Amino acid sequence: MRLAFILLFLTVTFLFAETKKIMVDLKTGNMDAFTTQFLGGVPGTADYFIAQGDSVEIAVVIHGDAYKFFVQNLENTQYGMDQSLVENQEKLYKRLLEITGKYKMTLEICQVGMNKRGILTEDIYPFVKPIKSAMVGLVKWQSKGYTYIPLP
Repeated sequence: MRLAFILLFLTVTFLFAETKKIMVDLKTGNMDAFTTQFLGGVPGTADYFIAQGDSVEIAVVIHGDAYKFFVQNLENTQYGMDQSLVENQEKLYKRLLEITGKYKMTLEICQVGMNKRGILTEDIYPFVKPIKSAMVGLVKWQSKGYTYIPLP
């Protein structure tokens, strides 16, 4: 009887569970905003919905001043002179690996901005996918029903 109740409860729970689709428009180059709003706030929001029984899908479109947080080879770019970034790169990288591993998260970076900044595909982290432009990514994800969250 107890097993039947548990199975019924799980079935009802899954029937009412939703997939929350979040699209983050990530433009900030500010270290504090990036760490608190993106590395802290986005996972915190995902955890909230997961605790409610929902699943979460996260798409991140990277452009503006946010490129620097996704560059693996800083010395090959203009960001190699940013002492704070150089000092924090390993910690930021580990946190990015953690959240991309824990959540269903897609990271896309604007190729137009990469080209303007002289960032090569081999200079970015392998889990970040270059896309034609940020605008294309923003339209694509919003057309798929993702909720727009700006992090300017």
